[in-house]
Amino acid sequence: MNGIGSAGRRDDAVDSNEVGDSDELRVSDPQVLDIMRMICNDAEPARPAFGVLKGRLIELVRQQLLESQSSAAQGIACSSRGLAQWQVKRVSAYMQEHLEKDIGLQELADLVKLSRFYFCTAFRVATGCTPRERLTQLRIDEARRLLALPSMTITDIALAVGYQTPSAFAATFRRVVGVSPSEYRRSL
Repeated sequence: MNGIGSAGRRDDAVDSNEVGDSDELRVSDPQVLDIMRMICNDAEPARPAFGVLKGRLIELVRQQLLESQSSAAQGIACSSRGLAQWQVKRVSAYMQEHLEKDIGLQELADLVKLSRFYFCTAFRVATGCTPRERLTQLRIDEARRLLALPSMTITDIALAVGYQTPSAFAATFRRVVGVSPSEYRRSL
């Protein structure tokens, strides 16, 4: 990330005076930079409503940039080496305990007090898979265990491991395991 200095303006920075704050904003995302330039360059002083809208848009982008820079500073170590082992264990245990629920990314990130973005990146670095992939694997592992119990129907197993329909469960099971739940059960 580059910023601007007193010597002049660089293409990858937005001057804080343009966004109405004394903090310098460093922009490494070219799309955000382009949006900021369009907002700053397309002002129509003859239309007061546009000025209010422009001000609000600038404030939203400024706030997002400040938050992302703050999160980046706090999460640098996390994203470069992934989650700590205790964090992976906490998240995995939570997933295992709540297989039947629809677990959201924010819910998991909150467990280890990270933003969703940094959590997802750090989880992947630490485990080699995304949180969704890990949850799917845990669900399929539990489904394999439950398929060994003849008293449970495949529909009951699908619901027990978090799938709303047997067809969604069967499709995921087939994709991961290579055979349908019924074929897997018959092979046991």
